[in-house]
Amino acid sequence: MLHYGLVNNGRFVREHMEFFNRLLADEGPLDGRRVLDIGCGKSYWLSLLVASAGATAIGIDTEAVDATRGIAKYKQIFRRNGFERTLRTGVWDVLFAHRYYNALERRLGKPLPHASVDLRVYDGTHIPLADASVDLVVSHEVFEHIADVRAVLAEVARVLKPSGKTYIYIHNYTSVSGGHHIAWKYPDSEPSRVVPPWDHLRGRRYCDIPSWLNRVREHEYRELFAEFFDIIEWRHTATEGAGLLTEAIRTELSAYSESELLTKGLLVRARTRSPASKSGVH
Repeated sequence: MLHYGLVNNGRFVREHMEFFNRLLADEGPLDGRRVLDIGCGKSYWLSLLVASAGATAIGIDTEAVDATRGIAKYKQIFRRNGFERTLRTGVWDVLFAHRYYNALERRLGKPLPHASVDLRVYDGTHIPLADASVDLVVSHEVFEHIADVRAVLAEVARVLKPSGKTYIYIHNYTSVSGGHHIAWKYPDSEPSRVVPPWDHLRGRRYCDIPSWLNRVREHEYRELFAEFFDIIEWRHTATEGAGLLTEAIRTELSAYSESELLTKGLLVRARTRSPASKSGVH
């Protein structure tokens, strides 16, 4: 993982800026809007970029997030999340953070507004914000790690204003990289010679990954989002693994559609449900 992070740091920056630019193209100016970033992560990159666009940015995570390296930060992470998470955050801070932020600033063309982002710790379900207080909820590759997706979506619906929207990107579990094994991060350009493709759906012989996954499938996400929101767009953002899907694997994974196996990401653009939709009128 250390080697992977050092080699791909610049690639992460490019990918993050591409997602941010897509967000701006889809949602328009963010200036003056209150934006909540769910699962902002230790780098809170999306919160920073949203704030750089003039939004009031709030980043929430189950881990204490702070750009500094104070001992109080690591103590808090240790108490809440244990030794492994504390170690991983410390390694990020020492080896990656400075290089990453510098590269992101160069891409952005201006300093990152660390001081203006409101960072909060939450319990993974209950969002620490008032009802109808947010204009836009964003999230990037987080929902596949949420244990109770329905509960979190109910909270998203609660904190969004009547005109509020979601812009939520989910890493599709059934994709070849969806098992989050580091060997399959870039399956088309860097296929693994050790871990079989779609191992997380097949033998699960190499399931030692650094994070927990809920294994929710696309049709289940659709049903959950439709409970709370009017879906504006359900976008497949990329495909991967077409050259890896042999006839033998396709037969073995016949319980999954080809689209499920080849779609890497799901972008959910939705809005707060209208009164007509709530009453059953469509």
